[in-house]
Amino acid sequence: MTKEICPQCGKELQIPEELEEFSCLYCGARLTRKMLRQKAEEVCDEQAFAKVLPMLASLVRDFRGYQKKILRSEFEGAFETYDNGTREIFELLDRGAAADQGKIEQAVSRLLDDLEGDWNWKTAKDDDKIVIAIFLVPALRRRKLRVSEPFCETLQKRWCERYPKSPFYLGDYDSISGGFRKKAFGLCFITTAVCASEGKPDDCEELTAFRAFRDNWLRQQPDGPALIEEYYDIAPGIVRCIDLTSDGTSRYEEIRMQYLNPCYEDLKAGRFGACKARYVSMVRALEKEYLS
Repeated sequence: MTKEICPQCGKELQIPEELEEFSCLYCGARLTRKMLRQKAEEVCDEQAFAKVLPMLASLVRDFRGYQKKILRSEFEGAFETYDNGTREIFELLDRGAAADQGKIEQAVSRLLDDLEGDWNWKTAKDDDKIVIAIFLVPALRRRKLRVSEPFCETLQKRWCERYPKSPFYLGDYDSISGGFRKKAFGLCFITTAVCASEGKPDDCEELTAFRAFRDNWLRQQPDGPALIEEYYDIAPGIVRCIDLTSDGTSRYEEIRMQYLNPCYEDLKAGRFGACKARYVSMVRALEKEYLS
């Protein structure tokens, strides 16, 4: 005999091992062992959902400071650490919510409410946004769980509704990590992104001029190779953050007006030292804004 609970009336049943179909002696409900197993799985899912709700904020809380790891030299290792550290929560979320939109809405609200309660002068909203955009969303999407796409889409939508002046956009691991593996970054990487946002080709006069400056003048300066290598480490992360955590078109236009147009005028006038100083100032300011 096995003991089971009737899903209709809640009474305890004692069922002979050989029976696959039977009736409840109390309420008369016609039951099968398969029905009882499915009900048990539903209960397990509810338990998983209740367990995961207070854990969701740790997807960000436990990884605060990771916006500083969006560097060529650190990103992939940091991402794998994040991916391994969040596996249990993602799997619980999948068991508890799957593609149930009501539960997903509840989970997203709980995550945002808990994070919002942390934001003060020590814990910045935009820092958490970068962790969500560059780590949480790509990690969950890479797992391809039932909950992955609906949760990420709902999270992005509800974030933008709550904080319309601070949006983020959905990214994926392959495109982000692939950006760090491209070879032609150096001084021109941010300039390339600005020009691309305006529809300019990769061989436009502006990019050609910046690349010639990098290869024919900057590389020959005492600190030139070190600066180029540093830009190679920093610039991809800056561009990834701009693309995923702000209105890229308007932000790139601001960068052009404030930095790149004056740099280009310096190049055309042969003021290479002034161009170098201005470009270094730009990279330092953007590094502070997005990666510090």
